[in-house]
Amino acid sequence: MVSALRVESTPPAAEVVPAPPGPRFPLLRAVGGMAGLGLAGALAGQGSALASAPAGLLAGAGVLCLTTPALVVAQQYLRMSAPPSAVVGAVWDAFTRAGLVALGAVPAVAWIAATSDLGPGFAGLLFAAIGAFATLLAIDGLGRAEQRAGGSFAAGSGLGVLWAGLASLVGLRLLFLFTA
Repeated sequence: MVSALRVESTPPAAEVVPAPPGPRFPLLRAVGGMAGLGLAGALAGQGSALASAPAGLLAGAGVLCLTTPALVVAQQYLRMSAPPSAVVGAVWDAFTRAGLVALGAVPAVAWIAATSDLGPGFAGLLFAAIGAFATLLAIDGLGRAEQRAGGSFAAGSGLGVLWAGLASLVGLRLLFLFTA
């Protein structure tokens, strides 16, 4: 007796496409983007704008150094699910991505500053827009980190909103301190 052997074919294995490599030295690029944006806005010989350009960078660094530990402590105190490394990673990702956006805007701001006296105002508007972009990225990243750890996206995002409020207050105070 001859029996037919039934052979099931398995679907072909999916090709794994490697992700593109991440940027080298992301913190250096982010800081360079923020500093470059401030300096490009003050190009056209505006002495007061050029003198106050580092204040934005110092205020931003101060905000990150002063409020990120508070965020991690609050997250642990509230017994949220995400590990501290994921919380810091969400803030790191937001800052580095916003810094790369700032680095990309430097040529446009330099051109505007060199051809008109709108450079400092335009750079200030871009700083505000990039800061809002970074804040939204951080809030979303905190919510996703909490969700990946089994917690609530809303709880992680809510903590991110509270942190953004604290960071705004600290940033305004530092900006006032460095420019006064």
